[in-house]
Amino acid sequence: MVEAGNEEKFLSVMFNLSSAIKSESERCCRICGDLNEKELFIIAFIGENGSVKMSAIAEYLQAPLSTLTTIVDKLVANKFLLRYNSNDDRRVVKVELDRKGKASYKEFKNRREVMAKKVLGHLSEAEQESLIANLTQLVTSIQL
Repeated sequence: MVEAGNEEKFLSVMFNLSSAIKSESERCCRICGDLNEKELFIIAFIGENGSVKMSAIAEYLQAPLSTLTTIVDKLVANKFLLRYNSNDDRRVVKVELDRKGKASYKEFKNRREVMAKKVLGHLSEAEQESLIANLTQLVTSIQL
């Protein structure tokens, strides 16, 4: 049962959180090479996983391969990504980070670390664990 007044407080906090995340995401996209959010997600995914198949990125983004191809074409042209055919199966297209992509990924990781320290830095270890557990529960509740 939801306590009286908590529903409005929750919705207000969620709106403010969403706005703060959006602002930070936009700032990060600018800092990481003037990218849009999907482009940055692609660079982050490849940075975390190394050389990956185009189909794996499409699955991760839940986007059609045709849409992904257009985005990757732009990132290849702008020297963020390298695209090549797999040695095992020439039909398989793989991508990895190019020079600018590596720099963007490094900046992205740095921004994440700064944000984590900014949010968690003033909390005790118990408060950090509680916040993480509550956020995990929130994500699970939203996804139901």
